Parts: sequence; C-alpha cells; structure tokens
Amino acid sequence: MEDTAYPAIAYGSLLSLYHELDLATILLLEKAIVHRSLRNYFQSLAIFDALPTSATCKTAVVLEHTWTLIAQYRFREGRCIAERGLSALRSNAVGNNGHGPIILLRALLAGLDTLIDGSTRRCFESLQEIYGWLSGVPTVEFTDVQVWAVNLYYYLPTLLSTAAGSPPFRDIPSVPANSPSSGITLLRKHLQRTGRLNEALFLLETEMALLPNKDAEIEAMESVRSACIEPSTQPLTYIEGSVALKLALLYAELGDDEGYREEMFNAAAALSIPKASEFSSNLLRTDTWLARLELARAGGQGPGAEAWEGFADYAAKLGDYRIEAKALTEALESMINPESEEAEDVSPENRERLRERLDELYSRLGSSFHRSVTRRRVSGERNQQQPHKQGVSKGVVMYGQQSALRSLQT
Repeated sequence: MEDTAYPAIAYGSLLSLYHELDLATILLLEKAIVHRSLRNYFQSLAIFDALPTSATCKTAVVLEHTWTLIAQYRFREGRCIAERGLSALRSNAVGNNGHGPIILLRALLAGLDTLIDGSTRRCFESLQEIYGWLSGVPTVEFTDVQVWAVNLYYYLPTLLSTAAGSPPFRDIPSVPANSPSSGITLLRKHLQRTGRLNEALFLLETEMALLPNKDAEIEAMESVRSACIEPSTQPLTYIEGSVALKLALLYAELGDDEGYREEMFNAAAALSIPKASEFSSNLLRTDTWLARLELARAGGQGPGAEAWEGFADYAAKLGDYRIEAKALTEALESMINPESEEAEDVSPENRERLRERLDELYSRLGSSFHRSVTRRRVSGERNQQQPHKQGVSKGVVMYGQQSALRSLQT
C-alpha cells in the first residue's frame, strides 16, 4: 500500500503485516498496542473501535485487536473479532499469501473455543496444523507470524489438561538431542541475538510456564534484559521495565525483599518514562500492588480476603478483568486456608458473595474454562499445588496447567 512506513520505535511484533496499512493506521495501531502493553485497556480498545472500517479487517489489526481482548479476558468479543478477520482473510487470500495468518487465526479461535465453551477439538487440530506447517523450518528463518504461531503451539496444550488423549506434541523449532532447552527457548534466544526483542518478550510469557524452577525463570528473564542494547528500533525501556516487574513479582513470591525492592526500583525507573505524555502505566501500579501482596504472603503475614478483594475492586475499575479474577480467587482461597488469621473474612455469607461475584465475572466474560478451574480451586479442599506461586506474570498461561503442558511433550 502506498504511504506505508514504520515508526522509529515499534511496539508491535507483526511488522511484516503492516504493508497492508497506511501510515495513519499504523500509527494508531501502534498507539493501541502501547496502551495494551501498559494495561490501559479502555484506551487501547477505544482506538480499535475508532479505526476506519477499511482497516478493521486487515490481518495485523485483527490479530492485535483479538490479543488485546484476550489479555483483558473478554473472550466472546475476541472470538467475534477473530471470526470476522478470518472470513475476510479467506475471501481476499490469493494463492499462499494468506496461509500463515489463516493458520494463526484458526489457532486463536481454537483456544477461544476452549476458553468459552470447553470445546477442545479445534485445539488438537490446530496443534497438528501448526506442527505440519513449521516442523521443518530452521530457527533462523522464522517470520513474525510464525513466532506467534509457535507461541500458540506451546500455549494451547495448557487448555487441554482435562482432555482425553494427547496431541502429537514435539518441539518447534526442532531441538538437538543433547539440548536441555525446549524449542520455544531456543527460538527466543535466537530472536534476542537478532534484535527482535518484542517477539522475544512475547515468547517469554509462555516459555515461563515450561521452565523447571525459579532459577531457570530468573535466567530467562535476565537473558532478555541483557539483550536490550542500543541502538535498536525496539522499545528497550518498556522491555527492561516489563522484565524488571516480572522479576520483582518472582522475588516477592520467594520472599526475597532485597531482590523485590531492587527490581521494583528498576521497573519504576523504566516505566515512568512514557513514550508520550498522554500515556500512563496501569501495568506499573497494578503489579506494584500485586507484588506487595505476594511479599506479605511469603512473609507469613496474610494477606487475607479483604486485602485481595480490595485489589480486585481496583483492577475492575481499570477493566483489568484478568487481575480482578486472580484477586477474587485468591480472596476465596484465603478463606478456605486453615492458616488464615482473618476470621472476620471467612463467614459463609461472605464466601458465597465472593463466589457469586467471581462466577458472574466469568459468565460476563464468557469463560467456562476459567469458571470450572476456579471452582475446583475454591471448592473447600486444601490446594496442594499452591497455584498462587505461579503468579499472573505469565501472560495468559492458566494456573495449574504447567504439568499438563509438560506431559503433552512426552
């Protein structure tokens, strides 16, 4: 398309698809992505809603719009956007030009089907389709669209832990027999070496659920941060700040007060320097609050249901429904934990009120998957897996699903 250009610093990770867009649309799309990255969901979605009709079915716009709704846990709306985009792409595809994006949109829809109504058939089909498409591609040849597909290839099995059987799940890219790393780790490191840091950070969100221990998680995050070297067309301060927040949360979960404080200082230093004066960072404020709650828990000082519900109220005002659901679940779990010291929070009436609020939230967002997982977590039985230690810094990877993902690899 004529007049197409790229921003000096790009937050998006699908630049190969920007050729379909004019400059004005690219700049608006980038602005929406910045707001999503900072968890300013209302501002991000307002931009998508205001885009001209001619742009709304372009592949990059559809994918980023869908991903924003998924990040906010608005699954039904995300499915509508993805279905509309897939229909438009199929109508306009010539030869193999739309092959990769079509596979990617089908995989997104497969995951959304599982999240919304528990259907798993399309997830299994998408795993097989992605493997057939990418299994022979050398690491150095992966495009940005294929990187997104790899991310979904490792994510979709987390939704299949209760499904009968398992798909043919092998590493993409292929891994040498003596390598201790998974395909997603090898690809993330390659992206770092070649300066594709937005994509490396994108993979890191899912990769974290595959790593065997906290030391491996710290190593992966430090590896991404160490690759933030000028000059670059990537948003280095945002990447550094995002990684620092993840590390701060991890150290808080471990009860490492010194590590938490150091990384929170690093995060604030990076994320307090906005791209433009109109941007603020709900990301920094929300994760700071969450890290303080995790640090208190690691120190054996609560927090109780009241503290978690207050955090949920805050997240709800921001439209951060993923964090709201996380906080409400933690509030309920604190009530059934016999070690809880907040007896005033654990009355049957209060417990039922929170259950109803969480159930209503998932009904409104359209996620039978989360509703069923959460019901098991807050059924009144002691949770032996301690899922809170996995935090919410893993992007959209669901609590308690890491073992399922590993089992599908064997």
